[in-house]
Amino acid sequence: MLLSIDHNTTYSYGREVVLAPHIVRLRPRDGGGQMTHMFSLSTDPPEAGRSVNSDLDGNVTITLWFVGEFDRLVIDTGCVVETLRENPFDFILSDVRFLDLPMQYPPEHKAALGPYLAVSRKTALAVTELRETILSRTRGRTTDFILSLCEHIHENFPHVARDEGAPWPAERTLREKKGSCRDIVELFASVCRSTGLACRHVSGYALSERSRTGNELHAWAEVYLPGGGWRGYDPSAGLAVADRHVAVASGATHELIAPVSGSFYGEGAEAELQFQVRVRKTGKREKKALGLL
Repeated sequence: MLLSIDHNTTYSYGREVVLAPHIVRLRPRDGGGQMTHMFSLSTDPPEAGRSVNSDLDGNVTITLWFVGEFDRLVIDTGCVVETLRENPFDFILSDVRFLDLPMQYPPEHKAALGPYLAVSRKTALAVTELRETILSRTRGRTTDFILSLCEHIHENFPHVARDEGAPWPAERTLREKKGSCRDIVELFASVCRSTGLACRHVSGYALSERSRTGNELHAWAEVYLPGGGWRGYDPSAGLAVADRHVAVASGATHELIAPVSGSFYGEGAEAELQFQVRVRKTGKREKKALGLL
């Protein structure tokens, strides 16, 4: 499937401010079931310079810096991405010992997966009841557990809009019995990690008939499965990720995948964030222009 995505981010400050360097993580990644055919980024005011780099997770980061004082910052990105994975279960676990939980990764994998296995004792205790419920339901079968957990959270924790702020701890989402997509991912990741499953946060876009999921930067999770690599699960939608999701960035914590990071200097100024996202299937004319027909 070929998807076209336009994303506008606008920060209004109410008065002129000096912009510190900003890091943008909005270029979709390549590999793992998707390919980016086109990406563009422009700003108003125009940046004085930019640097394109890769972070610890291999995400593309674009550092922008500015000269002068401005009362707003507009970041426009556009991309065309081909999603290739129609079947989210097109893998086999590489050894029978990985079929059942708790997961026991090979030593060489476990060392690299450390950040994605980290969960506090307090959180692990808080998610005990939910974890044990799903373990009992699936008899501890690895892939059944992950999908059942994803479906259970979707069915029992309604998605609510909360456009700004850090994810709630898993304990709060359990208490509130609802959450934004990033709150729900934090809960999902905490339960997975408490069973020994490496899990990371993912930001990106999802094509959906539901307006909120389809028209904002979305968040889901990926679990590392030997033989399958990093596999996506969207607990806000209750499904395994296939060709209707476009991954942008991934990291052990939500803070590491923030779409835009940066600050400003200006006495009495406050930032107001607005955004617009459009995700749509690409037509034949655009495919031809890209040389894909």
